[in-house]
Amino acid sequence: PQRRKTPPSGTRQVRVGANGTVNLASITFLASKAHAGSQAIIDWNPDTIIITTTDGEVLAQYPWPAPGTRYVSTHTHPTPPTSTNHHHTPQDPELSPMS
Repeated sequence: PQRRKTPPSGTRQVRVGANGTVNLASITFLASKAHAGSQAIIDWNPDTIIITTTDGEVLAQYPWPAPGTRYVSTHTHPTPPTSTNHHHTPQDPELSPMS
């Protein structure tokens, strides 16, 4: 059976997992470890996901992650930092193309 697609916006009541996470659209979001086991509300639109307690306290707010993302937390970055093999140091200044 095919899974239902998550609508572009909506509200859903969920239980915060033992590790402080909730799931929406096959993505795990860190909500709050302090609220593990309690009910939470996920409210989303095409731009933002907001996770609150049932009393309205905001636990977390995230922009929608890039397609293919499976985990989002305050410790993850929307785009991974790029690394290069060449590191510039004060002794190794980069020459401009006009030099």
